[in-house]
Amino acid sequence: MEKYTTDIFKQARMSRDPRFDGKVFIAVKSTKIFCRTICPAKLPLEKNVIYYLSKEEAISAGYRPCFRCKPEFSPSYNELSRYSIITQKAVELIQSGEMLTASIEEIASTLFTSSRNLNKAFTKNLGMSLKQFQNMVKALFAKKLLYSSNLSIVEISEACGYSSVSGLYNLINRFLKVPVRKLLSKSNEEVKQTIDLKIPYMHFYNWDFFLTFQSKRLINHIESIQGKVYRRTIEIENIKGYFEIKYEDNSFIVTLSRSFLPKMPEVLRKISVMFDLNSNVSFIEDKLRNLYPSVIKDKGLHIPGVFSAYEAGIRAICGQQVSVSAATNLLNQFVSIFHTEDEYANHYFPCPQEITMSGLDRMKTTQSKKDTLFAFSQWCCNHNINSHIDSLDQVKGIGPWTINYIKLRGMNASDIWMETDLGIKKALNKFELRDSDAAAPWRSYLSIHLWSNL
Repeated sequence: MEKYTTDIFKQARMSRDPRFDGKVFIAVKSTKIFCRTICPAKLPLEKNVIYYLSKEEAISAGYRPCFRCKPEFSPSYNELSRYSIITQKAVELIQSGEMLTASIEEIASTLFTSSRNLNKAFTKNLGMSLKQFQNMVKALFAKKLLYSSNLSIVEISEACGYSSVSGLYNLINRFLKVPVRKLLSKSNEEVKQTIDLKIPYMHFYNWDFFLTFQSKRLINHIESIQGKVYRRTIEIENIKGYFEIKYEDNSFIVTLSRSFLPKMPEVLRKISVMFDLNSNVSFIEDKLRNLYPSVIKDKGLHIPGVFSAYEAGIRAICGQQVSVSAATNLLNQFVSIFHTEDEYANHYFPCPQEITMSGLDRMKTTQSKKDTLFAFSQWCCNHNINSHIDSLDQVKGIGPWTINYIKLRGMNASDIWMETDLGIKKALNKFELRDSDAAAPWRSYLSIHLWSNL
């Protein structure tokens, strides 16, 4: 990780440098407000400023988020070196939404430790208890829903794990200063058929690139693109529905099935990963442009993700040593055989437990590829792909290219170098690029830019 000094933070603040957005937060003693480096407000005097490396630390110190720059929407940069591994894992589980509403005992059990040891680790590494950290993350999530969604205050309470609105009121009053009129207006809103959210994104996002990239790889009856809107069906823990997303005016407009209300934190986290919304792409592209000016021609290219690592694996296997169009045709064969449907005849991507050799025999492809698809699905039934991805090479027919593809498009990994990809090889010859190590830890983005130049 980069090492920063107070002087660097001062220069970032004075210049409002977006490359530090999310890496440092500026708290002003006189106003008890904390901001991002990109905040347009009048610059305070240096003697009145304190720097924090996380929004949770600023809130714990008694500062509230700025209403103008909204630091709760800033990119995330988790620094493993600052925390113990167990603390960092708990932070990830809570911030991802997977355990935002779980009890301390449930989180500790997941990490194979006791609640006492976990609380001691949090107090030592973060200066606060696990429950206090969880409540602050929950308060920030509630504020996002409060300002950016059409959910009522009752529904926001439910999404945050409260059976009544009083718990949410106490949470907001404790950690955040939200105008009473905002809470009252939410309490009077009618229930709508869908959940609508607006997610600010401060950097340029090349939405046309994503739409063009994904349009060549669409799964029939599961994904679609209408104009500038991407739509797909998804399933999370037996809850089925769909989402639509479009980008306009530095914001993402997201529409979700109301069925996902109990899983809102996790759904939004998965959408954020799929569309690479936590990356500071301005910072990344500035670095890459200095290293490879002939390659980095376009702006705002993000990792074009897919909804799950399992789906990325199936896409990768179908795409081994064939063209994009051939891979997409084979993928659609696979999905047409194994997809599931709900009562409204909506199609959903199959789960690994549903894959059978008898079904694969209906596919028009080589036996070796059928065997690999089956073996991969069986492996995913017995392993957590996100935790054990590096042992996937034990499966016959899966090598480094397939694993890297899964990490890149299914896990949003930032430093994947697709050097064995045929398209990347062509681009490397075109640009005579030999040294990729200098691009670390952003080689995934270098790979994307090379693909875009084909």
